[in-house]
Amino acid sequence: MNNEMIGNTYKYIIDTSYGINKDGFIAIGSESIVYKGLKTKLDGGLQFSCVLKFKPKSILTDGNIVDRLEIFKTEEWKIFEELRECRSIVRIDDVIDNLRDFSLPCNRIVSGVISNDSYFCVIEEFIDGWSLEEFCREEYWKLRRIEPLSSGLSNVINYHNFSNDEKSAVNNSYNYDNTLKYQDQILLFMLNLCEIMEFVTEQKNILHLDIKPENIMVTRYGKELVLIDFGRSKKVTKANRFAKSHLSDVNYNENENLDKMYQYGTLGYAAPECYAKAADDSQFPFAAGFEQGEMSIESDIFSFGGTFWECLNIFELVTKNKQFTDDIHDFYRNNFLNDAAYFNRDLSCTSVYYHKKLESIVKKCTRKRTNNYCDLENRDYYHSYKDLRKDIENARDSVPTIVKEENPKVKNAFSLCGSMLSLFSVFLIIYFIYHLMAFNIALGKWDAITSNYNDTQFYRLEEVAENLITTASASRVDDIYGKIVSFTYKSGDISEYEATMIVSLLQQINNKNLLPERVDEIMRNANTKKFKEISTEIVKLDVIGDSVGYDLARAIFNVEVGKTKIVDAYETLGKYKDNIEFRNAVIKLKNTLDNDENINIIARDTELSRAEIQEFFKV
Repeated sequence: MNNEMIGNTYKYIIDTSYGINKDGFIAIGSESIVYKGLKTKLDGGLQFSCVLKFKPKSILTDGNIVDRLEIFKTEEWKIFEELRECRSIVRIDDVIDNLRDFSLPCNRIVSGVISNDSYFCVIEEFIDGWSLEEFCREEYWKLRRIEPLSSGLSNVINYHNFSNDEKSAVNNSYNYDNTLKYQDQILLFMLNLCEIMEFVTEQKNILHLDIKPENIMVTRYGKELVLIDFGRSKKVTKANRFAKSHLSDVNYNENENLDKMYQYGTLGYAAPECYAKAADDSQFPFAAGFEQGEMSIESDIFSFGGTFWECLNIFELVTKNKQFTDDIHDFYRNNFLNDAAYFNRDLSCTSVYYHKKLESIVKKCTRKRTNNYCDLENRDYYHSYKDLRKDIENARDSVPTIVKEENPKVKNAFSLCGSMLSLFSVFLIIYFIYHLMAFNIALGKWDAITSNYNDTQFYRLEEVAENLITTASASRVDDIYGKIVSFTYKSGDISEYEATMIVSLLQQINNKNLLPERVDEIMRNANTKKFKEISTEIVKLDVIGDSVGYDLARAIFNVEVGKTKIVDAYETLGKYKDNIEFRNAVIKLKNTLDNDENINIIARDTELSRAEIQEFFKV
């Protein structure tokens, strides 16, 4: 029996200094058995922490054997690679599909041992911190503690096993000040997760489909969120925003098991459309006014709401219900599989100090499904994380203000005219002070974001950039614009989202003289795969003057989006075909024009033959 695994660059062992039982065990779920590991380079050196996820090579689902290893290689790993650029998503460092003679005793599984016969191993980065559930329950509210034993092991002590004095101390901590501090922290977490999911879903077109407190990590230093466990994630497209669950019918009168799950995701957090249809005369738990098995961004948003409903109710859930403490799954199974409990979740059973707008957000996320709940025009539901984020920001910013009373002695000291002039002067002073303060605040936010930036923060970056331009004095606008675009262009490969932001800023600034030069900058730095989308943004600008970038963008837009002015675009290509500075845009325009339909149009409306046009495209 060997306790070491060999990877491509590192060798791995279980970290037996970690965990309650000093066996490295972290968690077990439907997808994997998770241990804390240590990795060392094959040629020796320092040891580093990592996470070892042992996954079954094959599983029995609906009576059929499913090749889990093949699915991981062809689907999940590709998703992780696509999301790798985001530091708020856990990274995979290695995959070992042949454990060789590695063997690990494990009394948590039927076979009693993890070995190459049945398992492969995914190595992930180790996040030093807590799951969101652990942070809320243990770190903040102290509703669970770890008690060291003389043997060197540890014991978990839950709230219901606390002494009366301990319970009293915990209950007394649940007060106005601590509740508001906790609410502030949860609001930050909600915004953080929104930013992550905007990147995952709205930029990368990936549904997570298992959002829950256990799959969200909170870093120990900085308290930033990291999203983990993409084992159930699905790739969608902008054209088809739905993914199918393909679950077989289940008997809801029987307990679920790994072979027959009630839902795609996790019970209690999964949206109702993720639940399987009822079989064997059992009854589907919800009023099914929706397409079962058809999952979308709305499904993840439901789980988002369910997750933070639990976070906000965690104190009452633990202290008033021992079943929740003992087994969360059984708690949801026994109490929530009905319309009244599962939908429109509110904060009526928790602290009265929580913001009403926060409750409205959770209720809207978990709103009962109707036939048209996925209709983008139906404002009763969230259809994007951008809209969800705006409501959370509004809740965060909705704090009481103190209004000072007017001083009658001061008021009577002035004549009517003097009062008006004085008030006007005060107004001007306040106005300029406000703008100066707002600008300095925005500048501070910009420096904070750009000092440790990743793509999930783009929407916050966009908002701060707009605030900078809005609050900057006229003499500083051009310098501030330069500061924003120099950071944006740093990668030399801007996305359509960044182009949209820059175009919006140019519309705000409205400097016609500098517009041609600035449009040229956008086209020089454009992502070559996104010329169509970026050109669509650029043509919104009213460019007066010579701009090669604008001419090329307009031609690309006309051909690829408008399907018009084909000959004009061909002439634009002829004009700039030797332009080295805009070579990528020229190639894009050529490739857009080079098809039979466009060649026929050009030949028809000019004196050129098809052969001449085709020869021109070859140059």
